[in-house]
Amino acid sequence: MRSLGDGPGERHQRAELNLNKAMRISFDIAVSAILAFACLADASLANAQAAVFRRTLEVGLKDPVVLDIVVETGDLAIGYNRDGEVSIYASGKDSAGNSATEEYFNSHLILEQDGSHITLRNNQDVSEGVFSVSYRIDVPFRTQINSSVLKTGNQRVIGVTGPVKMASGEGNIDATYVRFALVQATTGKGRISCTRVAHVSAETGSGNITLLEDGSSKAVVKSGFGRIEIGGARGSVEAATQSGDVHIKAVLDGDWRLSSVNGNIRIELPPRASFEINADTISGAISIERDGIENPSELAHEFHQKVNNGGKHIEAHSGSGNVYIQ
Repeated sequence: MRSLGDGPGERHQRAELNLNKAMRISFDIAVSAILAFACLADASLANAQAAVFRRTLEVGLKDPVVLDIVVETGDLAIGYNRDGEVSIYASGKDSAGNSATEEYFNSHLILEQDGSHITLRNNQDVSEGVFSVSYRIDVPFRTQINSSVLKTGNQRVIGVTGPVKMASGEGNIDATYVRFALVQATTGKGRISCTRVAHVSAETGSGNITLLEDGSSKAVVKSGFGRIEIGGARGSVEAATQSGDVHIKAVLDGDWRLSSVNGNIRIELPPRASFEINADTISGAISIERDGIENPSELAHEFHQKVNNGGKHIEAHSGSGNVYIQ
């Protein structure tokens, strides 16, 4: 809660600290992105060396690659490597720790190519037999991805134009540097993380969602527990979770709609931001922690105000949690 005794000096010091904190966060994001690229390159080399199944397909430079994947289980890592070709690496182990053979993948996988359209899928007539499978797919920058893991498996994509559509029965999903099209990520259970993505639609049955420096975003935790964290959003935002907190820190470039049935909502905006806010909570409290806005009474469960003559709209609704505006 804002101290009534804060003067100009204290406010200036606090603003400077917040700016330094924001600069550190931006630096951390940039470093994380660089490390992600480095890790992806290391993973590509490691998978290429360990893989028992290797295929390289030549593709033209004129049309974007369309990559369709449907597998029963397995971890998928898809990322930019070079233009003009698509390389697929696969490895696996059975329950005893024995490595899968190339013959297993030759009979278990169906790989088809029609120009720049490539399809990878399981042969449903072949029993599983292998319990841990990993796929590494190197693609050109101009690649569209439709990927589905029907049962269990993590998915990661980095450095393509998109659009990207990823779905898992259970597993984590990570997308980084998809800068020109929609990323649609859906998992029954698992976390979703998107960084530097043009447009995001993320949905998990249970798990956390983290969106950093993305464009317009929609994030939903449907039925289980999961918190939603959004930093640096550029555009409109919709975020809804059943049991978990919602935390957003960004410049208000579009309308925001935030809700949590059983969690807190925390909104952080620049000091001079102009906006109009409607906030309510059924059994929680509404707390204002910024200059220029008076706190509502402790008994108030609704709050509406135009700040700095109004602007973009923010809606924040919580059932049993608190709403904080900073």
